[in-house]
Amino acid sequence: MDSLSALIVLGGGDGKRLGGASKPDLVIQGRRALEWALISQPNIPHVCVVPETVTVPSDVIRVMEDPPKSGPAAGFLTGVDAVRRILGDACAMPRWIGLLPVDAPLASLCFPRLLEAVAHLAAQGKQVDGVSACADGYRQNLIGVFSLEAVSRFPASEWVNRSMRSLLAQLNTVDVEVPASWVADIDTPVDLQRAQTYAMDGELCIEGESSRE
Repeated sequence: MDSLSALIVLGGGDGKRLGGASKPDLVIQGRRALEWALISQPNIPHVCVVPETVTVPSDVIRVMEDPPKSGPAAGFLTGVDAVRRILGDACAMPRWIGLLPVDAPLASLCFPRLLEAVAHLAAQGKQVDGVSACADGYRQNLIGVFSLEAVSRFPASEWVNRSMRSLLAQLNTVDVEVPASWVADIDTPVDLQRAQTYAMDGELCIEGESSRE
C-alpha cells in the first residue's frame, strides 16, 4: 500500500491570533497554505472543508459542516460524506483517506510514514481503523490516515461541536511518531514566520507541481 484514495483538508479556525486572517489564504513562500496541501497528493480526489469565501481549484470539492464552525469532527465527517459520494460504495479493497489541517504546511510529509505503518500492521494481520501522527508523545488529532469504511459509520450531524479527540476515541487507531516540525501549525504571526523559514530551508519542497490552477 503506497497511496491514498482521497484527501480531506480542514480549513482551520477563525484565525483570531492572526488578526482574523483566513488560514487557507496565508501565503508561505509565494504559495497559499491551501495550495501546499493540495499539491502534496496528486491524482486523487481532494475535499476541502472551507467556507465559500475561500477560493479552491475547479477540480476540488468544497464542503462545509452544518452548521458552519461546528468543529473539526463535524467538518471531517462532512468531508467523509463527500468522499463517499465521489468514490462510491462498491469496492472490494480497503480504502484509506488522508486528513490534514490547512494550517500545518508540512503535514503531508507524514503520509508516507503513516501509509507504511498501515501496510506493516496489515502484514502482521492487525486491523486498525486508522493511524495518527504523533510528535514528542503528543497525538495530532487532525493529521492521520483512516479507513473510509470505518469513519463512514459516524454521521456528521451527531458530531456537531464535538472534538476530534472524542471521535478518535471511538476508533481503533495507532499513533506513529513523526518529527515535530512536520506537525507544527500556524496559530500566531511567530508561527507563520517559522513556516516561512521551513520553506526557505526546503522542507516544503514537494516533488512535482500541481496541475490545479
